[in-house]
Amino acid sequence: MAMRISEIRLENWKNFRLAAVKLQRRMFVIGPNAAGKSNLLDAIRFLREISDPEGGFQRAVKSRGGVSQIRCLHARKQPKVALEVGLEIDQDQWSYRLEFGQDNQRRAELAREVVSKNGQLILERPNQEDAADPSR
Repeated sequence: MAMRISEIRLENWKNFRLAAVKLQRRMFVIGPNAAGKSNLLDAIRFLREISDPEGGFQRAVKSRGGVSQIRCLHARKQPKVALEVGLEIDQDQWSYRLEFGQDNQRRAELAREVVSKNGQLILERPNQEDAADPSR
């Protein structure tokens, strides 16, 4: 099985209010200091960490200093952070979107998670089961 990240979209991620990047099989990230090169790569590391059985969403957010350290300073009217990736797995096109913010106690809180395959919705959260689980 071959998997490749084909694109990444960031909303309110660190210094990016909005960024959408199509990824080629081989890329070089270059630019001046403070342009966001490390923040772009950190978004990919974040996605890897949340999928790690030893990691998870809360741990990935905490290791970055919390939502307030992740969220773009210019995002005052849009308090949620969103990451979306397009994936090519064999012949299929997958999409994964994660939106999160923080609650009144400044704990990271999942706002929305969406998975689709070839344009068909596979998973959308929160759902009814999540409503019964306040620690989702």
